[in-house]
Amino acid sequence: MYDPVAQSKRVVRQVALRQILVVALAAVAAGVLAAQGLRFALGVCVGGLAVVLGSALASRMALSEGVASANVVLLRWFAGILIRWGVFFLVMTGAVVAWKMPPLALLIGVLVALIAHVVFVTLKTVRNPQS
Repeated sequence: MYDPVAQSKRVVRQVALRQILVVALAAVAAGVLAAQGLRFALGVCVGGLAVVLGSALASRMALSEGVASANVVLLRWFAGILIRWGVFFLVMTGAVVAWKMPPLALLIGVLVALIAHVVFVTLKTVRNPQS
């Protein structure tokens, strides 16, 4: 039986793991190439993981089990968006203000994670739209 919620949860897990891998590779490359080294690499990791964590929490909120009315589904979806961007802004603000991480490194991590998300979701849906 086709279960779109279960399939969406699988896709979210797969994409999140691949995003983490791509962010880690970008952090290693940034650590080697950047003048600030380890601090820049850590900034790339934090920026990318802020996106991944926010997306994972949003999907957990939005993709709950069971049948629900359209109002409930819409409310979960909006709550997921608020959680996603709330977590993102909290992590990014904490990284800049409290940990004094380079903003450029954080933005590179965010861009890498967002691009990886688009690429992997597109590949997953184009390659196999029903599973």
